[in-house]
Amino acid sequence: MPASTSFPSSGKALLTLEEHSQSPRIYILRFLGAHTPDNRLTRDFLTALNEALVHVWQQWDSIAGEEAGAQGAALITTGVVDESNKSNKFYSNGLDFEAAIADATFFDECLFPAYERLLSFPIPTIASVNGHAFAAGFGLIAAHDYRVMSANKGFAAMNEIDFGAQVPPGLHAALAAKITNPALMRKIILEGHRFAGPDLHAHHIVDVLSPAKGEQGGGAKTLETSIELAKKLAPKAAKDCYGSNKLVLYEPQLAILRKTNSDALDVLTTGSKL
Repeated sequence: MPASTSFPSSGKALLTLEEHSQSPRIYILRFLGAHTPDNRLTRDFLTALNEALVHVWQQWDSIAGEEAGAQGAALITTGVVDESNKSNKFYSNGLDFEAAIADATFFDECLFPAYERLLSFPIPTIASVNGHAFAAGFGLIAAHDYRVMSANKGFAAMNEIDFGAQVPPGLHAALAAKITNPALMRKIILEGHRFAGPDLHAHHIVDVLSPAKGEQGGGAKTLETSIELAKKLAPKAAKDCYGSNKLVLYEPQLAILRKTNSDALDVLTTGSKL
C-alpha cells in the first residue's frame, strides 16, 4: 500500500492522501466518513479538505518545471469504497445546514475556499463519486474538472428547494462553472431533481460511467476507472499552465467565490427591492 498522509495534521484523521504513482503523479484523497458517516461538509471536514488541497498544490509547485513533474500529475477525491460496508453510500451528503447557517464565517472560511481551490487547481482533479452527492456535495463534485460515477449506484441532487433554503451564491457558482444549460439548472435548483449516474452522464455532468450499465460493481470499480482517467489527463499539467487556464475559464465563478457570502447576497438583493 502507498504511504498515506492524514488530514487534519493533528487530531482525528478525517481524510487520507496517498500517492499512487510517480510518473505521472496520481494523488488519491479519501474521505473517511470519520467525522460523519456520510461525509457532511462540516467546518472540521472542510478545514481538513482545504489543508489537504493546499498540501497537494504545494507538492506540485515544488516539482513543476522540474524533471519530477515532467509527466504531470492529477488528483482524485473519493469517499470510502469498502464494498462490504453497506453504510458507506455517500461521496458527500452536503452541509450540516443548521450548523452552517449558525456559523457566521462558515461559507467564507470553509466552503467557498474549497470550491475556489478546486476551480483553480494547478493539476487535473477528478471526483470519483462512489455514492450519493447531495446539495453542497453536488457542488463539490462540480468544482472538480472531471467526474466518474457508477452507472448503477448513487444519486446527485440539490434539495434546498424542498426544505426552504436559498442556495448560497458560491454554491451556485460551483455548479454554474460546469452547467451552462438554463433549463437543466432550473431542474436542479428550482425542482430539486434527483439524478442517477446515467442521467448525469447524458447531461454531460458526469464524464465517465463505471462500470458499464448492467454490470456489478460500485465504488471500487469507479475508483479504478478514475485512476485510469487520471493517468491520461495528468500530462496536461506538465507545462504548468493548467491552473492558469482555469483562472480564465472560470473567472466569473471565481469572482463570486472570492466575495464574502454577505456581499454576494447583497448584490442579489439590492436590485430587487419593491
